[in-house]
Amino acid sequence: MQKLYRKQGPDIYIHFKPLVLLLTAVALILLILIYANGVMTNQKQERLTMENLTQRQAVGLVLLDEEAELPGTKEARAVVDEYERKQEIKQQKWLAAQKKRVAAAKAAAKKKAEKKAREEERKKILQIAKANTRRTYSGTYNGAVLSRSAGTVMGPSGKETYYNLDMSTCVRIMRGMGFSASQYPYKVRSDGVKTLGGYVMCAANLSLRPRGSYIMTSLGVGIVVDTGGFASRNPTQLDICVNW
Repeated sequence: MQKLYRKQGPDIYIHFKPLVLLLTAVALILLILIYANGVMTNQKQERLTMENLTQRQAVGLVLLDEEAELPGTKEARAVVDEYERKQEIKQQKWLAAQKKRVAAAKAAAKKKAEKKAREEERKKILQIAKANTRRTYSGTYNGAVLSRSAGTVMGPSGKETYYNLDMSTCVRIMRGMGFSASQYPYKVRSDGVKTLGGYVMCAANLSLRPRGSYIMTSLGVGIVVDTGGFASRNPTQLDICVNW
């Protein structure tokens, strides 16, 4: 019986071999089909999802656009826009007013500071003029004021007379010495006295009272701008510049 089994075994294997191969091929085909179907299903699901999202977004955009076209929405938006426009105008006006106030405050502060500086400078110059008077003249002053009718007086710094000549050369010399037109303008007072920076222009002995020095006169604080032949005869005499 063993011999009979060994003899029939190979024949049986050969008989079933095509069937085994067929079943194996079918199984492989089924696996391939299942895999392909899974891939296609996933791609389809992704495409449907994207299409659904796009549709929802499209619906939202359509609704938003429709709401934008509603009459009530337009009116509300117009009211808001008008309010914002008025607020912007109001803000700009407020800013402009603030700038004006700040500029005005700065200008006022600057003007006040300049005025204070001028007053302090005049006080200092007054002290200098008094010191120069005491240094160059030892006489007494009775308060007489030089005038056209008086002609000559004994002023606080000595004898005073007057003259009326073109002062342009003297003014030019003073400008060259640093007495600028802005700080020391040339003017004629209402009483006819010629001034430089508000100080009475006068001629003096330049050895005793140099050009640009301050000195007291009967008509106010004077500034020496010129000289004359009288200076050698009377060193303390002053010739006041006037338009009489």
